[in-house]
Amino acid sequence: MTRRTQVAFLVVLAAGAALAKGIRTRDPLRAFVRGTYERGNDYFIHGTEDTTLLRCVLTKATDGLDGVALSELSIWGNHGGPWDIFRRTGDGFVYDGTRELPDTSCLESCRSKEYLASGRCTWRHGWPDRGGSSAGKPADRP
Repeated sequence: MTRRTQVAFLVVLAAGAALAKGIRTRDPLRAFVRGTYERGNDYFIHGTEDTTLLRCVLTKATDGLDGVALSELSIWGNHGGPWDIFRRTGDGFVYDGTRELPDTSCLESCRSKEYLASGRCTWRHGWPDRGGSSAGKPADRP
């Protein structure tokens, strides 16, 4: 491979990564579960049918941006894992990449079966229990 070909390949690769990061959506959860963008990590190891979806609503005051962070249980170890970040814009959300969240006290959970059956999640505060239902009381945020 010539030097010029190598440089062209790297430019195309970088452009693809930049495009994936800037994906716009009105429904980040749908984009995340349906895989309508190149996810930032190896989510849904066991499929989307029966896992626990995780969410943290982000605020500029505490997190540096307004938006939502989404993840799912199958790739998490001891209550830590990657999050796909969606930054709120005037008309929806923009995918802003994958990263860790230093503070997960905002964690809410929902079973993917509920979402796939109804298109909605009953988000519950806190870490899900081992029985498959989510612990805590229903979240009062959208």
